[in-house]
Amino acid sequence: MLNQKIVSSGSVYKGRTGMWLYIFHRVTGVALFGYLLLHIISTALILLGPEVYEGAEAIYKNFYFRLGEVGLMAAVLAHAINGLRIITVDLWSRGSEYQKRLNFVSLLIFISVFIPTTYKMISSYFELCIEKSSPGTTVIDCMTRPLPDWKSK
Repeated sequence: MLNQKIVSSGSVYKGRTGMWLYIFHRVTGVALFGYLLLHIISTALILLGPEVYEGAEAIYKNFYFRLGEVGLMAAVLAHAINGLRIITVDLWSRGSEYQKRLNFVSLLIFISVFIPTTYKMISSYFELCIEKSSPGTTVIDCMTRPLPDWKSK
């Protein structure tokens, strides 16, 4: 013990993929928790009356809110896929040997699910907007104003 030298190189992490996935997993987890709290608060607005709740609901008809939903979907998807990767590395006896390959497979799965889902989410917004709007409504109009009330038609 007397002759033991303690050498510190500064950080335990060296900036490799594992460190970034660790940070990314924590950030998406905290972001999803924050969304869950906002969702609970938003749903609880019904207790303040229908006018308050309908006012909040109008925000959800905005195109930029739909972009936020795409971000939410990306966070859920990435967090879930990375969680499955972590479980695989932890529970499979050879998981640490294949960690780089698992990272790559996780990325491929994410991209193969994210791209078509994003396309469907965005295109369905515009389809609904053009269907429920007056004739002559353009995609730009749908981006700059909220969706018309879909309950009326």
